[in-house]
Amino acid sequence: MKYHHPDVSKGKYDWDGFFLEIMESSEKVESQEKINAFLLDFVRKYNSKNTSFKERKIDNSKLFFKNQDYDWIDKTVFGVELTNELNKLKNNGNIGNFYAKVSKLTRMVSFENEKGIKDFDLNNKHHRLLTVFSFWNAMQYWNLNKYLTDEKWFDVLDGAINDFSNANSKVTFEIAKLKIVAKLNDSHSMGFSSEVRDSLFKFYASFNVKIVNDSAVVNRFANNKLAAENGIELGDVIVKIKNQKISTYITSTFASLISASNSNALNVGLSYSLILCNNVDSINVDIIKKNGEVVNKYIKLYEKFDFDAKTDDSDNKDNYYFVKPNIGYINLGKMTKKDVENAFKQFSSTKGLIIDLRKYPKNVTASDITKHLLSKRKEFIKVSLPINAYPSVCEYDAEAPLRFISDPFKTAASSKKYYKGKVILLVDRNTASRGEYVGMAIQQSPNCITIGEQTSGAPTNITLFVLPDGSEEAFTGYGGFYPTGESVQRNGLKLDYRIIENAINYDSNLYINEAVKIIELD
Repeated sequence: MKYHHPDVSKGKYDWDGFFLEIMESSEKVESQEKINAFLLDFVRKYNSKNTSFKERKIDNSKLFFKNQDYDWIDKTVFGVELTNELNKLKNNGNIGNFYAKVSKLTRMVSFENEKGIKDFDLNNKHHRLLTVFSFWNAMQYWNLNKYLTDEKWFDVLDGAINDFSNANSKVTFEIAKLKIVAKLNDSHSMGFSSEVRDSLFKFYASFNVKIVNDSAVVNRFANNKLAAENGIELGDVIVKIKNQKISTYITSTFASLISASNSNALNVGLSYSLILCNNVDSINVDIIKKNGEVVNKYIKLYEKFDFDAKTDDSDNKDNYYFVKPNIGYINLGKMTKKDVENAFKQFSSTKGLIIDLRKYPKNVTASDITKHLLSKRKEFIKVSLPINAYPSVCEYDAEAPLRFISDPFKTAASSKKYYKGKVILLVDRNTASRGEYVGMAIQQSPNCITIGEQTSGAPTNITLFVLPDGSEEAFTGYGGFYPTGESVQRNGLKLDYRIIENAINYDSNLYINEAVKIIELD
């Protein structure tokens, strides 16, 4: 009704208010036959003599239908009359954009009229159920990547209803929200509320780790003094937490609470000290020390401490430099547009160039880099975009809005001065969102070889939805594909060579060393 009815979809009714009314009334209905009659009356109540249903005509070969899911309507449980009314809604093409509007400028779906409800009451079960139904339906009809979820989105609903029905405290309510958002399998949807952090993960370690295979390698100190007091050294390998293997501990503790496009993206969410966070001030671990000794011990955790200024070794290096006399290196996480210009002038005659995209490229665009790498302008990404007043359907390989001014789906320009040496693109689990978008453009270079590990799998823009309690949830707003059609959402960037790291004797320079080997092969 909210997204398909000719009048409701135009905002003619206070739909949240009507939902709360119907929830209260429906609780008195005790049989399927009576609930069908109840819902039939409800649906017909909003069909006035001026209500105009118009069947939609499909005339665009670029429409993408993988997110459509109306099979539930034709279940015989609803009865003939209610089923007919629901199918009439499904086929209606006279739809307003009050609750979901696609911007002409950005082609992003906006839920700008979702403001939350006044005086939201956590103790009111119907308010909590409004939260789950509001979010579930927004994703059901407007999330372009819904078809990629591990669990069919329709099947998520039963468990979510139970979670929200029983969420009678602030913490359990926030956990219920985390659990349904996690079902999106979307790295753009990560995030913990302060209530969940304070309840489940209040204390954290004085050092950071990187998850490598089924271990957690200590790779950075947040506070040198406290780490030393705990007997922690760089290179220590944690193989068990609370007597569980790392993978088992992640699955049992975090997997249901963190939305991640893939397991590598989940590991990013647990980086730094989160995997060791606890609701008490210590945690038991098994550690392999550098001398091979296995130590079982409790690590002290802290609610707060001072962070040391030093971060990691890469922060002490220049933005760009010669790895060898004939091999250049640039770190896009630290580069500016001016740096890029200077670097390519300096490295123009080298045999190879290593482009490090393992940190977020916040100060450079794809074109800043690719204008030095490509001989001609090329499409590097295909995008599916939402269609105004067309729930569940999007346009595949859509044209970019404002493309006549600047087309964000193409990169570079015709040039004979492009870089002729080998280009080695370094990517890992931290390559995400804009990083993946930039990486897709760089990969169009004729000499590009991509090495590393699976990236985050969320290459396009973020869309926000406001829940009834006023909080916001994010999700990836477009579908992102290579020009050849392979989805990057969830999969991450294509790799030519996969880097396999070892936890024991962890080598922080492995990526660069492997890149050098490839450049020097001939």
